[in-house]
Amino acid sequence: MTQEASHTELSPRGAYPAVGPMVQLRHIARQLQLFRPRLARSDQAGNLLTRYRGRGMNFEEVRDYQAGDDVRSIDWRVTARTGSAHTKLYQEERERPVLILLDLRSPMFFGSRRAFKSVAGCGIAAALGWAGLQHSDRIGALLFSDQSSETVRPRRSHHSVLAMIHGMVARAGALQNPAASAGNQPLRLLLEEARRIARPGSAMFLISDCHDLDESCAQPLYLLTRHADLQILRVSDPFERRLPDQSLTISDGVQRTFLNAGNRSLRAHFATSQAEARAAVEQLCRRHRLPLLDFDNTQPVVPALLRVYGGRQAKPARTGRPRQ
Repeated sequence: MTQEASHTELSPRGAYPAVGPMVQLRHIARQLQLFRPRLARSDQAGNLLTRYRGRGMNFEEVRDYQAGDDVRSIDWRVTARTGSAHTKLYQEERERPVLILLDLRSPMFFGSRRAFKSVAGCGIAAALGWAGLQHSDRIGALLFSDQSSETVRPRRSHHSVLAMIHGMVARAGALQNPAASAGNQPLRLLLEEARRIARPGSAMFLISDCHDLDESCAQPLYLLTRHADLQILRVSDPFERRLPDQSLTISDGVQRTFLNAGNRSLRAHFATSQAEARAAVEQLCRRHRLPLLDFDNTQPVVPALLRVYGGRQAKPARTGRPRQ
């Protein structure tokens, strides 16, 4: 079996997720790198390389000695050569609590083939959880359904990832209808709840179809990103962007509707309205400088994750004249 075929087989599929396939996704954890080194806002030690100045393992630079610097960090060779005191600076290792925000409301219970959005979202969440744990980060989750939410406290333990998996399988398994009913929780509440439980410096991953990521979310997004780093992973089905050319019957589990392929005006209006809605989400993310990553639930999840978060990047080809 080729590696590509293996990755495809690992990708979850169907209308409901199961615990077994989510646990199997731990096999790709070593191949995923969730984020690049960047500025630390948390004070606990870990494996994330940052530009936090202090006594660490990796040398960064030498600069003029300043009052208050640790005398143990003085670089005596540079001091002797220049005639003025210089001190060494290091990059410290810091951990990042990883918080996965998973939208499991009714609109996620939809799919035209291979996997429902809810199943693809669970697969993405499980893979990110295993990847964070592989890099010794504390993993937590906020699982958001129509009427309630469940918090998995961040811990550096496989029990935390397993708790997240069991919780999301249970909530996704309770979905029965893709149509949201009156009174369902908006995405804005998920963002507000995430801000309440997130530690400063947390890395957060919002997995959702983003159908209601709109201006009502602007203020919660602003407040959330002031002290945490957020990535948005949008899961969508091709049928949500453009109706197929052939006639078909669709159902929400209660009612059935026939879509006539000859109704071009309907298809054009649908495509335009959906394109405008997606563009509004993209504009909101640009305004808040948030990464927006698109995932197609009709495609295998694992290859898509490896394209986005694959830890090893191919080196660019060398250019210029070859040596004689």
